[in-house]
Amino acid sequence: MTRQILVIDDQPEVGALIGNYLKQIGFIPVVMSSVEEALDNFDPSEYLMIIADVIMPGKNGFDLVRFMCSNHPRIPVALISGYFDKEMENLQKVFGIDKIYRKPVFLRSVKEMVADSLIKLATQTAFSS
Repeated sequence: MTRQILVIDDQPEVGALIGNYLKQIGFIPVVMSSVEEALDNFDPSEYLMIIADVIMPGKNGFDLVRFMCSNHPRIPVALISGYFDKEMENLQKVFGIDKIYRKPVFLRSVKEMVADSLIKLATQTAFSS
């Protein structure tokens, strides 16, 4: 199984911080600055999961979730955001997203994102066998 995790954030310092946290817990981060860049270079066999910011120029985190649900539903996506409002809460429900992790991002929240995604992967695998 791959140990690479795709990180998408338009703020380079946030992407680098999450990448450093992932390295600390034994994963290989691949950091990109936009959903467009990530999708242009996306190979589902390379990534265990995706961590992405919600609010970015161009395509946003919900656009990414829509694409992943339609094309690669087995790859978990963890969304992060420093901004929450009623519209974002409604979109979270529409897309069936259990949780949007809040910025600022800390090591414990990255551990939680990875753990939640691995549990989701294990559950999907167990029920599809």
